[in-house]
Amino acid sequence: MVVAVSPDHVLESEMSFELVHLPETWVAGLPVRSPKRALGRLADPNLESAWSAVLKQDLAGTLASIYTDYVPGIDSYNTQIVGYRVTAGRVAPGHIVAKIPPGPYARFCAVGPFPDIMISLWKEIEHAEESHEFIRAHTGDYEFHAHAYKIEMYLPIVVRS
Repeated sequence: MVVAVSPDHVLESEMSFELVHLPETWVAGLPVRSPKRALGRLADPNLESAWSAVLKQDLAGTLASIYTDYVPGIDSYNTQIVGYRVTAGRVAPGHIVAKIPPGPYARFCAVGPFPDIMISLWKEIEHAEESHEFIRAHTGDYEFHAHAYKIEMYLPIVVRS
C-alpha cells in the first residue's frame, strides 16, 4: 500500500486505524521503566502507582502518556511518561517532560471501561502489526485520554513509497 500523509491530510480506510500527521507533542508526568509484556497478563505495580499519583494531582492538561526509549534489539523495555499533555508550558513540580516528533502516525481509538479498553486497543494494534498493515518507526508512541472512556493511541509509522 502506498500512503501519503501530510499535515492537512488524513487517510481513512477499511483498516482498524487511520493514518494521520501528528504535530510535535509534549507530555509531562512521572516516568516508569516497564518490561514489554502481554497486556492483561502481568500487572505493573510501578505503572499503577504512577497513574494513581498523577490522578491525585491538579493537572495542567488532558491525561496522556508517551512510550519512549524502546530498545528493539532486545525487544524488551520502554519508558512510559504517565501524565498530561503540555501545551502552555505549565509543568507540576517533580514531573519530567518528553516529546514525540511530528510525522505520520497510525491512530487507533477505543471507547469503553478500563481496563477492557486497553486490552481491546492493544489487540487491535497487535493484529494490524501482524498483518503488516504498517511498519512502526519506534520514535515514541502517544496515548491520549480524550475522556474517561475514550483512548486514542498514536504509533509512529514508516511511510512506504
